[in-house]
Amino acid sequence: MGKKAFIVLGMVLLLNLPSAAFFNRETFNINAENFVQLVNYISKHVNITGTICSSEITDNSKVIFLNFGNNFNTSLSAVIYDFDFPAFIDAGIKEPETYFKNKKVVLNGIIRINNGKPEIVLNSPKQIKVLDK
Repeated sequence: MGKKAFIVLGMVLLLNLPSAAFFNRETFNINAENFVQLVNYISKHVNITGTICSSEITDNSKVIFLNFGNNFNTSLSAVIYDFDFPAFIDAGIKEPETYFKNKKVVLNGIIRINNGKPEIVLNSPKQIKVLDK
C-alpha cells in the first residue's frame, strides 16, 4: 500500500471512530420505532431511544442485529459486524445479542437505510448506553 493510501485510510478510520464525546454532540433525539422520523434523519447524527425487542445473529456469525419494535421492517436495527465484536468483548459484553435484549437503550450514530430498512452501525460499545439495568 502506498504512503498516500495509508494516510488516507488512517484519516478515514480516525474520523469514523466513536469517541467519548458522542453523547455530547449536537444531535437529533428520535424514537427507534418512529419510521417517519427515522427516514427524515437518514445520514444525520442522532440519539435514538428505545427498547431492544429482539436480536439475531447471522448463520455465519458475521453480523448481530439488535431490533427495536415489533415490526423490524419499519423500526430501527442496530448492527454490529464481526470485526467490531472485539470492542464489545473488551468492554465485558461477550454476547451483545443477549446482553442488550429487552433493555431500554440510547444509541448514538448515523442512520442509514439498508435493504429498505433503517439501521445504525455500532462500531463501539460507546455508541450504546443501557438506560435501565
